[in-house]
Amino acid sequence: MSRKIFKLALLCGCVSLTASLSACVSVLPDPEPANSIYRLTMTPEKVEPSRTAPIIRIDQPTAARLVGTRKIIVSPDAQRLAVAGGAEWADTLPNMLQKAVVDKLATRPDLNGVMPAAGARANYRVHMNIDAFEARFDNGPEAAPLVMISYSVTFADTATRRLMGTRQFNESIRADSNRISSIVAAMNRANELALSDMTEWFLQLTRSA
Repeated sequence: MSRKIFKLALLCGCVSLTASLSACVSVLPDPEPANSIYRLTMTPEKVEPSRTAPIIRIDQPTAARLVGTRKIIVSPDAQRLAVAGGAEWADTLPNMLQKAVVDKLATRPDLNGVMPAAGARANYRVHMNIDAFEARFDNGPEAAPLVMISYSVTFADTATRRLMGTRQFNESIRADSNRISSIVAAMNRANELALSDMTEWFLQLTRSA
């Protein structure tokens, strides 16, 4: 009898090494608990865009390799990055942020945000880079972390390819606790603030064009 089967027989509590292994109770390990899945939530009240609303194409944001995944990023300090265990985003962060920007623009009748896949002829084009999207444990692992997000954004005229503006959007919010649910809630609040400022900036640029 092989060593593997011998070990299995002992674990199964078989009375004889020659007994049928079919009589043994399964010793397969219990499955690992499933990760908690979180969304970058937006609950906007969408309105119908006006016929004169400029169409703004929102390209998929770029990000560093780790940031551009489904992992929820935490940092024990300003230098090191880690991932939150037992939790992840419902989609990659760039995909969720792209949709969140389009949804935010849908709250304004004077702006019309679209995805590239829509195939619409856009008046303007937006590119974003996710420079930071993390929870920084600046007061130690037991304290509520500081959520920090940072986006680099460019706004260009589609027809002329003229760069009309570049801007950095930074937000930081202290989570209510060090629990992952509190961290995600703070990330959502920070993202909402950043997108509100971004939307106003888009409006200013289109009106001054």
